[in-house]
Amino acid sequence: MRRGLRLFLPLTVVAATLVTAMVAAPPNFGAHEPLTFEGAAALMQNTAVIVSLLAVWMLAAVALTLLSGREIRYSSLEMRASALHCFALGLVAVTSFVLTAIVFSYLIPYHVGVPLLFALGVIAILTKIYGTIAVFHAVGTLVAGSRTREQLAGRRWLRGDLAMVVVGVIVLGALRLIPIAGPFIWAFASVFGIGTALATKFGRREPWFLAWRAVES
Repeated sequence: MRRGLRLFLPLTVVAATLVTAMVAAPPNFGAHEPLTFEGAAALMQNTAVIVSLLAVWMLAAVALTLLSGREIRYSSLEMRASALHCFALGLVAVTSFVLTAIVFSYLIPYHVGVPLLFALGVIAILTKIYGTIAVFHAVGTLVAGSRTREQLAGRRWLRGDLAMVVVGVIVLGALRLIPIAGPFIWAFASVFGIGTALATKFGRREPWFLAWRAVES
C-alpha cells in the first residue's frame, strides 16, 4: 500500500501539471488579444491555488479511504445505483443549509444563533468532505473499474478503494481546471456528494434516530 501511495502521488502532480498546460489557457488566448504579463500572472496564480486545493483533497481522500474504505464504497455504490435520488436529496440539503443559516443569522438572538450557526457549518463541511470523496470513488469506479472478476484478478495497480478514489481525484481535478465549466462541474459533484452522504448515513446505512419500541411485559 505504501508503494502505491509513492507511485500515485507523483503521478498526480505530473497529471495536474500536464492538464494545467493543456486546458488552463484563457478562452481568448490566441483569438483576439495576446496574453499579457498581468494575465499570465493571474492565470498562474489561479491555477496554483486550484492545484493546491486539489492536493489537499487528495490527502484527505487517501486518509479517509484508509480509515473508512467500506463506508466510502457503500456510498459510491448507492450513488451509482440511485443517482437521481442522491442529486435531488443533495439539492434539498443545500437549500435547507442555506435557509437554516439565514434563520440562525437574523431571526434568532445573537448569543443563541452563533453557536447554532457554527454547529451547522461544521455539519455542512463534514458532509461535503465525505460526500465529495464518495464522488471521487464513484467517478474512479466508472472510469477505471473492472467489468469482470477476471479483469480485476489480472490487474496489479488499479484495484481497491484507494485506487478508485485516486483516479476520481485526478479526473475531477482535471475537469476542475477547465476555465468556465470546471466550477460548475465541481458544484454538481458537491451536490451529488452531499445527497449521497445523507442518503447512506455516511455509508453506515443506520437510522438517523433511534426507533422507540414498547417494552413487552
